[in-house]
Amino acid sequence: MGTSATIWVEWAARLVTGLGALAAVIFAVANYRTQTRLKQAEWLKSLFEKFFENSTYKEVRVWLDYDLLHARLGAEDAVQRQLNEEKFTDFLNFFEFIGVLYSHRHLTLGQVYDVFDYYLLKIKTDTDCQEWISQYSFERLKALLDHV
Repeated sequence: MGTSATIWVEWAARLVTGLGALAAVIFAVANYRTQTRLKQAEWLKSLFEKFFENSTYKEVRVWLDYDLLHARLGAEDAVQRQLNEEKFTDFLNFFEFIGVLYSHRHLTLGQVYDVFDYYLLKIKTDTDCQEWISQYSFERLKALLDHV
């Protein structure tokens, strides 16, 4: 009878240990998911601030908003045209970076779309944007736009 009780205690100890390990795994997964969502929120906040609150991309946003992009990229003055092209390239590089974050699953399509849907659609439908994306190999942006 002592042996049966010992077996029962060993079995119970293994069960408790297994349940404890399972609880630790569940806790670790939940913690990881929480940390991942927090990091994604931090990325989105930072991207939002850079794009909408800083003035870096404001001029190009206005070009897209008011259908002025084509005229700005074709400015007669060579110096102004080059400055405009640099601003536009920086603008597209911003979205290329978002494409990189999306492709590496640091951000979901839903998160990107929630914040940048208007400009993603503008870029996707604008002929000049599409030409630049193809000509200058904005591959991650192109892949992102394929999902929009």
